[in-house]
Amino acid sequence: MMMLPSQKRVGLLISTLLLSTLSLVSSSYFDDKVEKNKDKEAINAYLTKGNNALGSGNLHSAGRSYEACLRMDPDQRYCLINYASVLVDLNAEESDESMKQQRTKKAQDMLTRVLALHPKDGDAAFNLALLLQDSSNSEEVTREAARLYQVAVQAADTDGEERWDALANMAAAKQEIGEFMGEYGAIRAYERVIVMLEEMVQDKEAYLTQNGNNFENEQYQYLEAELRALNEYLSTLYYGYGTVLSELSNSDCKALQSEDSLLIDWVEPFVKGSGTEKENETDEASANHVCKMNAINALRLAVDLNSENVVAEHMLAALTEGDIGKGRASNEFVSALFDDFAETFDAKLEALGYKVPGLVGDAAKELLLSSGQSSYRSALDAGCGTGLAGRYLRPLVEGSLVGIDLSKKMLDLAAQCTLSKGCGLKDEEAASAAKEDNKPLYDHLASLDLETTTLKEVGAEVGFDIIAAADVFVYFGDLQKLLSNFAKLSDSSGPHGAFLIFSCERIEEEEDSKWKLQKSGRYAHSKSYVVNTAANAGYKLVAYDEITPRYEKGEPVKGHLFRFSLGKDQDAKDEL
Repeated sequence: MMMLPSQKRVGLLISTLLLSTLSLVSSSYFDDKVEKNKDKEAINAYLTKGNNALGSGNLHSAGRSYEACLRMDPDQRYCLINYASVLVDLNAEESDESMKQQRTKKAQDMLTRVLALHPKDGDAAFNLALLLQDSSNSEEVTREAARLYQVAVQAADTDGEERWDALANMAAAKQEIGEFMGEYGAIRAYERVIVMLEEMVQDKEAYLTQNGNNFENEQYQYLEAELRALNEYLSTLYYGYGTVLSELSNSDCKALQSEDSLLIDWVEPFVKGSGTEKENETDEASANHVCKMNAINALRLAVDLNSENVVAEHMLAALTEGDIGKGRASNEFVSALFDDFAETFDAKLEALGYKVPGLVGDAAKELLLSSGQSSYRSALDAGCGTGLAGRYLRPLVEGSLVGIDLSKKMLDLAAQCTLSKGCGLKDEEAASAAKEDNKPLYDHLASLDLETTTLKEVGAEVGFDIIAAADVFVYFGDLQKLLSNFAKLSDSSGPHGAFLIFSCERIEEEEDSKWKLQKSGRYAHSKSYVVNTAANAGYKLVAYDEITPRYEKGEPVKGHLFRFSLGKDQDAKDEL
């Protein structure tokens, strides 16, 4: 079951910028005031010795020095910060998960202690934010991380320094929680860090141009690789910036005009000053148009800087309707999106009030009962994701339950599910189960393209009794090839035929309406187009409902749920 997150959640792709090495503080102990009875020279000697050991990669020696420092002064902030860095680095070599958790907890406690004593310490704030986001991607943690990154940015601003790492991570975190506007909002943060990195790229390009002939080949290749990495970072930042701009309301776009933007080109004045409601609405709409044009420009730059940024490419197509000729999202886009989204997928959907897996399960049960069968012989969970729909399908299937998805990371999570845990089953539900059953939820999982999948590829000798696709069709505009292949994967020879259940996002019935690539990056379809295309593939409509699959920004998303039969001697209901 696959679903594109809202654009502010797509901004989490910037999380690849999180630095793996925590900020190392080299300040002297004498920057802090201490009690007179403290041995300042000894404490500073331990700090220096620890820093030297850490710099040379001798983590255990560094840890012992910082421990000695903290025995003399448990509140020495630089020893606390750097010892936390040592603990995190030691985890990279550790295979014992329990030990990793202990070290992470100790590092978090140390950094929290520093901030309790020195609330404006930018290094402690930045490092703690990294650790928090590494441990959890919940909204609460992301909000706290955004606050801590802001502390780091403000500390750098006060000291007249430029911290592009803190700015980049703050921009992504602020985008995630929907804080777009203001001096430390996502828009301004993206603009600042983009300008910084553009200058870094220009300086490095000039340096290579002027001195390239003086370098050995290996050194030149190293510098070129650094330049490519910077451009890839810039691509990710432009993508985040573009998606924020595309998501702004008319009023926010107009308000943005009054701020000193570093990147937006306001081609004409939009505040006419008349103050009438009608003219204000016109001004806001005009401002929104400029926001959209700058969003498109940012996404184009993202693609130009990194041709492999398939997520930016897809979102650019969504804003410009440039993907209409393709009729579907690329495999690379879907795989990249959900590989990045896998670990937080279930939690994010729960926050959006996501209902489709349960609706699909209810529909599958109703079709089973109406056919007079006790169970399905086999089922295909098309676009299974982390297995949320599979949890509802499994009790209805006597034989094989197969899951297909493009995202290998999603499939890895689905593979961990058993009959008594995972795949949407709450911990308390698993604990209350009569007995633990470690049998896998799915009998077979595979990373395949749904338009071209064959029965042989999924290890099936005959077709499926039922195919379910929960929020998969939002990545396909033209459904003909997909539905035709579903028909090939079905076994319609039995007395009850085969069934197909799927959800779509909905557009209203209009003349020549078929499907539309929305600016969210998801496709939406009209009812008549779906029914007619399914009929061309041999399907008959059994039941239909308009649904609300989830909420975005508190607003219900328009959707519909289709149930079709294949090969069964039954007239389609007159639903049109």
